[in-house]
Amino acid sequence: MLGRTSVLSDIDLVAQPGQVTAIVGPNGSGKTTLLRALTGEISAAGRITLDDLPVGPRHAAALASRRAVLPQATRLAFPFTAIEVVRLGHLAGPHAARTDLPARALERVGLGHMVHRFYQDLSGGEQQRAQLARVLAQVWEPRGTGGGANWLFLDEPVSSLDIGQQLVVMRIARDFAADGGGVICVLHDLNLAAIFADAMVVLRQGCVAAQGAPAQVMTSDLLSAVYDCPLRVSATPPGDAPFILPHAAGVM
Repeated sequence: MLGRTSVLSDIDLVAQPGQVTAIVGPNGSGKTTLLRALTGEISAAGRITLDDLPVGPRHAAALASRRAVLPQATRLAFPFTAIEVVRLGHLAGPHAARTDLPARALERVGLGHMVHRFYQDLSGGEQQRAQLARVLAQVWEPRGTGGGANWLFLDEPVSSLDIGQQLVVMRIARDFAADGGGVICVLHDLNLAAIFADAMVVLRQGCVAAQGAPAQVMTSDLLSAVYDCPLRVSATPPGDAPFILPHAAGVM
């Protein structure tokens, strides 16, 4: 619920460690609301757990050691440098004693040369990557000390990035999952989701329209109905990852 408005209904979702789970759907379908509920930022009816740990404010400290959250947008009121922003996440996680991690996280996202630049002086895309470095520094190891998976929750992590940086970010997510962590991300780009996701959740008007592997759920009929426009799903040679082209724009 947001206020008195029910945004999501009948959501039944299990995300697996070792996988990238992409949440897709048109604007207003509930993608960000679902991610905020999964991270405990907003309350929700039903049951949400990270392994056996209930998600909610009572377990905030324990959750901070297991998962990091990249929101859709972040504003800072004070003139922090890029590395100070990363340290905000680093100090909240289980590796606060490893003082090398903030700089390594910035290097990982391609901002190693901007360690001491003020955050407000960075471009929109650079700010987005600095925030990604913050969440990476919080849960640097994909697997926790107890053997369970750590998690990244990413809300539109590539929205302000050029195509090269989009691929860098998605490979970071892919590598985190490949090393045993879990990733849940909201994406608008269906082609990126098809390439990098192991599982997809397609939302429509606050409900799950389909979920499963990309090749199973990304069909022309389903996506055309969900996005309310003609779409055709094809396969790129020589691979089998589907890609989506809009066919509504006719040639005049």
